[in-house]
Order: sequence, then C-alpha cells, then structure tokens
Amino acid sequence: MKEYVISIVADTKASQLLSLLDDLSYVRISEQTWNKPDNDKRFPLMDSPLSVENFKRFGRDELNE
Repeated sequence: MKEYVISIVADTKASQLLSLLDDLSYVRISEQTWNKPDNDKRFPLMDSPLSVENFKRFGRDELNE
C-alpha cells in the first residue's frame, strides 16, 4: 500500500475530489489535521523581556567606525 498527501487549496474542490475518491473501492481516505506551531509560544522571552543596565542604541554609522 502506498500513501500520498494531497493539498487542496479550494474547499469546494476538496469536497468534490473526496466524494470522487470515496466512490472508488480501492481508495481509503483518512483525514489528518496538522497543528501549526503557535508563533506566540515560540519566543517566550518576547512576553517578558529582560532588564539591562546601561543599554545604549547605536546607529549604523557608529557601528561602522
């Protein structure tokens, strides 16, 4: 048995394709949901930044000197 992953952009076309495949006796359809990583949870430091003493911003011209 071979498995293929098909990504369908339009929901209306997806239902049409799934109904067609469901009519075929040799095709088994299993639905999987993919969990996208939550972008807010990827960088927890952004929620509570650290305090830094004597912080100074440098301009680009100052860094190139």
